[in-house]
Amino acid sequence: MRYPFDEVPLAAGAGLVAVSRDGSAGLLPGERLVLTRHPLARVIGVGRGAVEAVDASARLRMATYEMLVGRDEDARRRMGAAGSRTPVEDARGVRAVMLLTSVWQGRLAGLDLSMPAPGDDDTPAGLLEVAAVAFGRLCVDGDGTGHTWAEQSALTDRFTAGAESLLAAMSGHRDRFVAGLPFVIHAAGIGSLSEHSAWSSDYLARLGAGARRYGLAAWVPIVEFFEAFALQHLGEFDRARRLIAAALPGLRRDPNSPWLPFALATECFVSGIGAHPVDLRSIERELLTSTWRARRPIAAHTGIHLMAAGLAELGDPVGARRVLAEAGDLRQLRLVNEDRVRAYEIAFQAALADGDRPGAARFVDDVGALMASAAQRAAFARMRSLLGMPADPIGTAQASGTAIELVRARWSTLANALVRGDREDALSELAALDAVAAELRTTAIRARAVELLRSATERLPATLTPRQLEVAALAAAGMTNREIAAHLFLGVRTVETYISAALRALGLRRRSELGALRLTDPENSVEESAQLGSVADLTNRQGQVAALVAAGCTNAQIARTLSLVEKTVEKHIATIKANLGATSRASITAAFIRAAPRVEDAHPDR
Repeated sequence: MRYPFDEVPLAAGAGLVAVSRDGSAGLLPGERLVLTRHPLARVIGVGRGAVEAVDASARLRMATYEMLVGRDEDARRRMGAAGSRTPVEDARGVRAVMLLTSVWQGRLAGLDLSMPAPGDDDTPAGLLEVAAVAFGRLCVDGDGTGHTWAEQSALTDRFTAGAESLLAAMSGHRDRFVAGLPFVIHAAGIGSLSEHSAWSSDYLARLGAGARRYGLAAWVPIVEFFEAFALQHLGEFDRARRLIAAALPGLRRDPNSPWLPFALATECFVSGIGAHPVDLRSIERELLTSTWRARRPIAAHTGIHLMAAGLAELGDPVGARRVLAEAGDLRQLRLVNEDRVRAYEIAFQAALADGDRPGAARFVDDVGALMASAAQRAAFARMRSLLGMPADPIGTAQASGTAIELVRARWSTLANALVRGDREDALSELAALDAVAAELRTTAIRARAVELLRSATERLPATLTPRQLEVAALAAAGMTNREIAAHLFLGVRTVETYISAALRALGLRRRSELGALRLTDPENSVEESAQLGSVADLTNRQGQVAALVAAGCTNAQIARTLSLVEKTVEKHIATIKANLGATSRASITAAFIRAAPRVEDAHPDR
C-alpha cells in the first residue's frame, strides 16, 4: 500500500499543501509546528479552506489533531464540509470523526455502530473508524443494545493489528511517523479503556520513544498519560504514578487540554493506592467544576469515577458513592463498560453498608445486563457472592488475568468472612489479600485491610481505668507480665490483677484476645512511629505475618493461619522488627496503620 507522507520542499506559490514524490499530498507547511509546539490551538486551523478543497488525507489529519486537543466541533465542521463529495475510502475517516466526537460529547442516541467492513484497517482512516466503533460500543453498553463482547473483542483485535501495521510502516520514516502519530494515539488510547491494556501500555511506550526521537514534544504528555492509564488497569501503580508526574507539567501548558482533569484523577487513584500523599479534595473540586464535564462528559465522568474508585479500593464505598452522586445520576453517567461495571459495584457495596439488600440486588441486575467483559464477569461474581448467591469470585478474577480484579475479589471474600463472623476464615483471607497486594506494592490496600479486620473485632475500652488501660495496652503489645512490671515499676502480682480486671471489664476470656483491640500504646511514641520503616520493604511472607500481627493475632493464630510452626513465626517477627526498626508488636501495628491514607480527608462533610 502507499503512504503519501514523504515531504519535499515546496516551490514558491505552491499553496498550503506539500506535494510528495509520488504526486500525492504530503505534510502541510506548519503541520510540523502543530506537532512540535504547545499549545496547539494557535496553528491548528491554518489553511482550513485549502485543506478541505485539495487533500482529504490532510483534512483528516487536521481533524484528528483537533480532537486530540479537544476542539471537537472544529473537527466535525472540517469533516462535515466534505459531504457527499468524499470518496468511499475517505468516507471511513468522516465516519470515524463524527462517531468519536459524538461519543466524547455524550451524544450516544442513534449512533451507527455497525461493524466496519473488513480491509484497510492499517490505513489512518480505516484504523480510526474501527477504533471509533469499538469506543462507541463500550460507551453505549447496556441492556437492549444487541452488542456482544465477542464482537467487541473482534473489533479490538482489528484495530490493535491495524495499529501495529501502521506503526511498522511509520518506523524509520520521520514524516510518516509525524503524519500517522495522531491516528495511532487515538487507537492506543481507546485500547487502554478495554481489556487490551497490556498491548496498549507497550504500544504507547513505543510511540513515546518515537515521538521523543523525532522531536514531537507536544504529544509526549498525552502519550504518557494514556500509558499511565493503561498501566493502572494492570496494577502497575508505581510506574503509572511516575508517568503521570512526568506528563502533568506538559498537559498544564495547555489550560484547555481535555486530558488534564482526566490525568489528575488518574494521579489521585494511583497515588492513593500506593499510599502517596495527594490532595484529594482539590482534585475532586477541579473535576466537578471542569468545563470538560460539559464539553466531554465521557472524559470528565471517567475522571470522577476514578476518584470514587480510589476510595472504594481502600474500603470506603459510601464515600465513593458520594463522589459519584455529585457527578449526577449514576445511570446517566457516560462511562465505558469496565468503569460502568465498577460504578454499579460501588453503589452495590454502599447499599450493603447501609443495610439495603433490595437496593444492592438491583445493582446486581444492572451489572448482569452489561456486556460480559472480564471486568463484568468478575464484578458480577463478587456481588452475587456477597448476597449469598452461588459464585466463584476468586476463580473469576484469576480468569480475568488482571491483578486488580484479584485484589477486589480478595477484598470481597474478606468482607464476607467478617459478615459471617468467622474470624479464622477472615485471618486466612487477610493473609491471601496481603500477598496479592504486596506484589502490586499497594501499601494502602494492605493497611486498610488490617484496619477493616481490627475495626470489625475491637471492643471499646471505655470501661477501663487509666492504669488498667495502660497495662492492657502493654500486654496487647506482646510484653510479658514481668516486662510490664519492670516497665511500670509495679509488682508482677499487681500486673496480673490489672490484666484480670481488664479482661473481665472487656468480656474477654484470654489474654491473647487483647491483641485485637485498638488500645493506646504508651510505649509507641509519635517519634518512634515516624521513624519506622515501610511495610512495602518486607518480603511477602514477612508482610503476611506483620499484617496478622497488626490484626491482633497471637503467634499461635498466625502459625495456624499460615500453616507454619510457632518457632518460625517468632523468627519472622524478630526479622520484621529489625527491618522496620520496631521495638514491639504494637510498633509493627503502627507501621501498618501509618501506611493507610485517611480516606475521610477526601470527603470531610460526611
